[in-house]
Amino acid sequence: MEEKNLLMGSEITVRCLEEQGIKHVFSFPGGVVIPLFDAFYRLDHDIKEIGPCHEQNGVHAADGYARTSDTVGVAITTSGPGATNAVTGIANAYMDSVPLVVITGQVATPLLGRDSFQEIDITSVTMQITKHNYLVTDVKDLADTIREAFVIAQSGRPGPVVIDIPKDVFTSKTDYKWKDIPKLKPVYPEIDMSKVAEAIAAINAASKPVIYTGGGVLKSKAHQELLALAEKSGIPVANSLMGLGGIPRDHELSIGMVGMHGFQETNMAVINSDLLIGIGARFSDRVTGNCDAFVRNKKIIHIDVDPTEFAKNVKTDIAIQGNIKDVLPLITEKIEAKTYPQWYEKIKSWVIPYCPKDDYNPKSIINAINDAYPEAFVVTEVGQHQMWVGQYWNVKRPAQMVTSGGLGTMGFGLGASIGVSLANPDQDVILIAGDGSFRMNCQELITVSKYKIPLKIFLFDNEALGMVRQWQKLFNDKRYAQTDIVQCTDYLMLAAASGIPGYKVTNLQEMKNVLEIIKDKPGPLLVHVKISNEEGVYPIVPAGCAIDEIYYE
Repeated sequence: MEEKNLLMGSEITVRCLEEQGIKHVFSFPGGVVIPLFDAFYRLDHDIKEIGPCHEQNGVHAADGYARTSDTVGVAITTSGPGATNAVTGIANAYMDSVPLVVITGQVATPLLGRDSFQEIDITSVTMQITKHNYLVTDVKDLADTIREAFVIAQSGRPGPVVIDIPKDVFTSKTDYKWKDIPKLKPVYPEIDMSKVAEAIAAINAASKPVIYTGGGVLKSKAHQELLALAEKSGIPVANSLMGLGGIPRDHELSIGMVGMHGFQETNMAVINSDLLIGIGARFSDRVTGNCDAFVRNKKIIHIDVDPTEFAKNVKTDIAIQGNIKDVLPLITEKIEAKTYPQWYEKIKSWVIPYCPKDDYNPKSIINAINDAYPEAFVVTEVGQHQMWVGQYWNVKRPAQMVTSGGLGTMGFGLGASIGVSLANPDQDVILIAGDGSFRMNCQELITVSKYKIPLKIFLFDNEALGMVRQWQKLFNDKRYAQTDIVQCTDYLMLAAASGIPGYKVTNLQEMKNVLEIIKDKPGPLLVHVKISNEEGVYPIVPAGCAIDEIYYE
């Protein structure tokens, strides 16, 4: 009789992560997950545990790791508050379609539903912000559940999956057999070729077309197919914030970010087009503004793997469901090779040159950092600095810019940049943060220092919650309710407390000097960039307005 290999559920969990090729997990211990952490401690494996200061930042780190690698991000928390601390990170990954597996510990199965100490029904809590979630009550189901979770996280439109494991499941034993996991071959729906033919006819007939891309282009790794389509068709390409990197920003057909903070020429091109080809984009309110105005006098083609996006926010004339990487070549092959000189000239006529008041401004600061680190990953927090990076950073490739798009999570960036750096140890990683967001996660400087993460942090400090303050300035008659931050923290001393060196800049020459000093310095550092709280993100389209109702200061 074949001898059984009996392992505890905690040991099976570690082995299943090994099966998936996981090299890093972002984990914070607690009572019910002691058996799991003990298994990591006892067993031989190549998985490195990274302990954040707060579970939310651990999930953000797993998020950044997944976005910039070909693997699923993994986070582990204990039950109750450990699991609820992870909720914002899970929601952020769900909104931005990031593949995560989040393992949460749970009280023992006899205690479920009895308001036990640190018991939260986390599967119910996360039902609306996960692709799927599980409560594993039998150790015999554990291995197959973990394997299935990884498939779901990566398949179709990616997203987070939660696996809730009670303590007694971790300590129970069952037979375990190692399973070699082949690289996932996702299954996509069959492409409707009649819809492809309709799209080809519409593209050939258009006189003022625009391609509008979102994060789906990056998720499907279809950037080369997008470039081929754009270059053959001659159609200008606009993008959402999440679509940055789908086409090199300095390409002649790239017209940049569209929407609330899109440049005038981009917004005007999109709203005045006669054909808009939406690719891997959800037509969010930050892009469309007033939907009725957005769709004026144009035909809309929408290409996406997720059919629930079709006509969700705007009417769609031609909807093509399928893997973007497969759909685009079918269109490119049959369309006519064209250029649109009159349309290009019209778009150029809408350009309004940027006229700063002096040489020390968000654009010049961003450009200086970008010039010093042209190939680096750039991670942002959320706020004005995020939009300035979206507007001015020369994003050359997919996933080069990592940001919180759908949820707009202040406090996302520092955790995410830890994950990006660990996934890409040979690449420079830049974090551009605002002081408001930084106050939400600055404890992770301890994590950066502990694991010697070679992160370059540029802290834009305007002593304000800048984006909200800008809205109050423009639309609330300068009633700055709770948006001016009383300056009571020395950020350089805060960094120094974690052993991280810092530099302060107050003008462009100082910025250039510091960039020269730090360019070859190993290890983490922080550059404190003082800016005026009167600096704004322009242009801006007021909420609910058409995207050609563009406001400048």
